[in-house]
Amino acid sequence: MAEIRVNNIDEETHERLTILANERGLTINEVALRALRYALGLSMEHPSGQDRQDIATMRGVWSQTENQAFHEAMEAFRHVDSGPTFEPVGSKKQE
Repeated sequence: MAEIRVNNIDEETHERLTILANERGLTINEVALRALRYALGLSMEHPSGQDRQDIATMRGVWSQTENQAFHEAMEAFRHVDSGPTFEPVGSKKQE
């Protein structure tokens, strides 16, 4: 197997590699190899071990079903014939 030495790793990258290694019970080298394989398209496994869909869900991205339900609910509002709701029912504006 070949060896590669990577110089001048910024502190943020080194810290993230260390955190991922500790969380996964791996060495920094193993995490770096996984990240490199992922970046080169040689692996489908995300280096952090998290599925991108999981991340999207945590950030509040709607699924296709949720998106469809929202649009259907909004469409119902287009068919409602009403005015402002801050006036009591049955009261008429006095002139």
